[in-house]
Amino acid sequence: MTHADLVTSTLDMEVLSMDVDTLHPDVEESLYRLRVGSQVKYITIEPGTFPSDVLPFPMDLLPLLPHLPPGNWVEARVAQYASRPVVSKIARFDFEIPRMERETAAYRAIKGCGVCPEFLGHIVEGDRVIGFLIEQLHGRPAGPEDLQGCRNVLQRLHGLNIIHGDPNKHNFVVASDGTVTLIDFENAMLCRSAEQKDEELATLPAQLSETTGRGGVVLTHLAY
Repeated sequence: MTHADLVTSTLDMEVLSMDVDTLHPDVEESLYRLRVGSQVKYITIEPGTFPSDVLPFPMDLLPLLPHLPPGNWVEARVAQYASRPVVSKIARFDFEIPRMERETAAYRAIKGCGVCPEFLGHIVEGDRVIGFLIEQLHGRPAGPEDLQGCRNVLQRLHGLNIIHGDPNKHNFVVASDGTVTLIDFENAMLCRSAEQKDEELATLPAQLSETTGRGGVVLTHLAY
């Protein structure tokens, strides 16, 4: 048996501690501290992922967990995504990895703030993280008529002391109800400078009037 097989086998996993709300298992997250091989991992299981009657019982739960990747990762989230299309973003070359890491860090910082798609998880190949999955948004690229909505969402991002770095029209997705969402954070960076934030906001009218197609991409989606 290889090391990779060992650390992902339920035969070499045990629950060290857990926090399961047995009264509201379909509403609250379930938290587990596991020993996986010689490592300690922290697993969060979202409500509705597994039958509620197995969550408090490690012997029943462990065989249901998905294949855990090897490596020195510490935290993971297990969820079910209802077979809806999702968007994958993968680093094809080594030089793309720093941008991927920057984007992942940005999603972590802005999670739950209503400015970006939902971050669903990482894509792994062996023991390497090569990309991530996000929810697929439905909408259109922004135009000049969406200036105020784009300004609002960008200002919310700035309120977290993050600048986007590439606020072109294709990085604003406008839903049918007018809601504007930001995507593509590979150039995002922490920034406390009010001057730099104002400079990024000042580019919006020109960005939204752009007609060259700059920033437009074809998205690949996967269904699970």
